[in-house]
Amino acid sequence: MSGEPMDDLDSVTSANPAAEPATSIVSGGNQASSTRYDAPIRDVLVRLGYLTEDQAARVAGHASERALDFDQAALELGYVTTEDLDRAREQLITSMALQNVSRRPVSDELVVVSDPASLRAESMRMLRTQVIAQHIKNGRRGLAVVAAADGHGCSWVAANLAVAMSQVGYKILLVDANMRGPRQDQIFGLDPNAPGLSNFLSLQVARPERVVNANVLPGLAVITSGPPTSRPQELLSGNRFRDGVNTLLREYDLVLFDTPAANTSADALNIGAAAGYSLIVGRTNHSFYKDINTLTDQLAAARCAVVGAVLNEF
Repeated sequence: MSGEPMDDLDSVTSANPAAEPATSIVSGGNQASSTRYDAPIRDVLVRLGYLTEDQAARVAGHASERALDFDQAALELGYVTTEDLDRAREQLITSMALQNVSRRPVSDELVVVSDPASLRAESMRMLRTQVIAQHIKNGRRGLAVVAAADGHGCSWVAANLAVAMSQVGYKILLVDANMRGPRQDQIFGLDPNAPGLSNFLSLQVARPERVVNANVLPGLAVITSGPPTSRPQELLSGNRFRDGVNTLLREYDLVLFDTPAANTSADALNIGAAAGYSLIVGRTNHSFYKDINTLTDQLAAARCAVVGAVLNEF
């Protein structure tokens, strides 16, 4: 790393979350999937009485003609409402999520839970307010939390922001996409060897919902990184990851991604490209402006908008 270190701040804070590079951005939530996961949502819509079998067949044909996902096609044809889809997705998530998974108490690192009156917890709530106002309310559902180097608190920020968001009623999914040095299983007391992201990406699990730990905390679901894999970059750069992300973006108000350090691999860039948007984390007296600027340029080249930055002190 080179250049001058970033100045000291008293706590976690955000810097201009609305800022975006002047590049053309494609949000992961709006891209058509080449591999679809339509059958379960179709079955739920029929079972709930929102679609007849005849309507379902018409929706399938329309989806094929227009290169849409099944739920989008049903909405476009006027057979279902957004409320119908929300209820169907809720049932789908609940029915497909991991069951009877061993859990331990959450870590004290979750300061918004363990020490809610602290300055750090209040700073996370301030960040939450900005994310809601300038990200979620603009219809954006994906956000990768990235750092230029290891040890800057990327996992801590992702975890606390996810919990803070869920505390005000949003349906949040936190995905530990750091398959090189995962930490979210430790923070949330989850089994590191239980099915996770690596299982889905390596075709051991058919659908991304199958590796969701539902209701880890009220309103918060978590996908752990899963068992170790020797080829994380290959898995994260493939269409299966993008398609799985697109599916999850439709089922939650916000999907947050924890990522490995950007100076160790291209994983964070691949994850950011799939999410569509990113939040950069720096550490007081450790991060360098030049490294942050380089990371910003790399994310822009990967078609991932940088919506803000957080300077972390711990």
